[in-house]
Amino acid sequence: MRIFRTYARVYAADLDAVLTSLGTVTGEPVTTRFTMPNGLELAAIGQVLVVAGDERTLEPYKATSATLIVDDLDECQARLDRAGAELVRGPQAVPTGRNLTAGLPGGVQIEYVEWDEAQWERAGGRPA
Repeated sequence: MRIFRTYARVYAADLDAVLTSLGTVTGEPVTTRFTMPNGLELAAIGQVLVVAGDERTLEPYKATSATLIVDDLDECQARLDRAGAELVRGPQAVPTGRNLTAGLPGGVQIEYVEWDEAQWERAGGRPA
């Protein structure tokens, strides 16, 4: 299994305000932006994934500290199982492909995403 990208996750009430300030600080453009059916808004800028919504909607996601973009979510899940990880959410379809969230022994919770081809095109192409 290959990890293509790692995003630090930050949580916010106002997505536009955070994106404006992060864009100013980093000089990076927003590369992905979408809304989930539950009302969460997500956007990637540089190596930061901003997850925005009201406090009630954000609460189940705040324990997740990072998002890793992987080449094979099924292999990732098998490795997580072997490591003794606890599946928190998924696997499930998301606007960028498929994801799952797992809690690792020791207390770290991470989201793993396998992007679909459309998302790779939006992000500038799949790495070789």
